[in-house]
Amino acid sequence: MRDCASHGRQTMPLLNAASGYGAFTKVLHWVVVVLFALQFTSASIMVRVAANGTAIGLSQAIYYNWHKSLGLLALMVAVLRLLARKSGRLPDWAPTLGNCERAFIHRAEQVLYAAMFVMPVSGFVYVMAGGYGVNLFGILELGNPIGGKPWLAGIAGWIHTLTAVVLGLTLAGHVGLVLWHQLVLKDRLLYRMLPRR
Repeated sequence: MRDCASHGRQTMPLLNAASGYGAFTKVLHWVVVVLFALQFTSASIMVRVAANGTAIGLSQAIYYNWHKSLGLLALMVAVLRLLARKSGRLPDWAPTLGNCERAFIHRAEQVLYAAMFVMPVSGFVYVMAGGYGVNLFGILELGNPIGGKPWLAGIAGWIHTLTAVVLGLTLAGHVGLVLWHQLVLKDRLLYRMLPRR
């Protein structure tokens, strides 16, 4: 980082460095958090609303369509995040993390990156092979490059559901570890992924 003499502050680097995560990584991290939250929320609602029913004034079809649209957006963000991950270098481990915690974080990161790609791809295959289609954010009807294949839709649907379960468990472990360090050990681990000057 460099000093900003005119403001007496330090700027945050765009890419990762030994001193910490870059601004690009941090922004994409929190964008993914928001997208995951929206996806889990919309999925929970859409499977509980009747086909002709509504929830919070929105029909089941709208929830399904937004879920599919946000999934494709999440896939684009995943590509950007992977590019950010490969750029620069990873920061040094937080000194308060034990060896087992570091091993868990390493594996959890692999699972999360895999899920960021498997979830939207399997969802896309499911809706296309199942003949449901995608109306992107209610603006653009996407073409179907797969065609109706019920057997493929069934496989993709199971992969999508299984990946969601694995993702949920991994996220629970990830969040639990961060909260343990932040609230119990009070080592400010969370601050490594927050904006800073």
